[in-house]
Amino acid sequence: MLLGLFEKQYSRNPRTEKDMRKHLYYLIASMLIITISLNARTNYNYKKLQRENLGRGVVAIRKDASTVTISWRYLSSDPMDTEFNVYRNGEKITSQPVSTGTLYNDAYTSRNAATYEVRPVVKGKETNHKNGRYTLPANAPTGYIRIPMNKPANGVTPAGDTYTYSPNDASIGDIDGDGEYEIILKWDPSNSHDNA
Repeated sequence: MLLGLFEKQYSRNPRTEKDMRKHLYYLIASMLIITISLNARTNYNYKKLQRENLGRGVVAIRKDASTVTISWRYLSSDPMDTEFNVYRNGEKITSQPVSTGTLYNDAYTSRNAATYEVRPVVKGKETNHKNGRYTLPANAPTGYIRIPMNKPANGVTPAGDTYTYSPNDASIGDIDGDGEYEIILKWDPSNSHDNA
């Protein structure tokens, strides 16, 4: 009934009918363009993408006095159904392989050093595909990892003023190709000025 009223109303005026057709063509063309653009995408061949040759990246951090959190990297070369067994000092501490992520909390109250190892499990069998290992130092701090730094020596300007260095911006990358990230740190002198 509404369609009939709509047609009846616009069929009386030929100019309005022409405008209606014009708007209808624009609407159809717009919908086609949107549909085509939503379906257009680059077809990547992921098997040919160059990948970094990274290691497992295992890290252990003391979460609190009774818990150590172990984290590791899921690699792009890992099969989708990869699970992981976690070991502390050579003994398996996971009753079942970890399958829901790459993080495990170990109930470890000792302040002694502990070496954690993560081994991939594929179809129920441990593999040696990029095992990872990390040693939590004795008396490790809670919530962070100490990173040793080689601070540059203090300097003296030609005018005789002394200056020191402090850590500034940092980036990470596998610089030497060993599969582990290095930290590239910029040292900022105390006499630096912003030229902006």
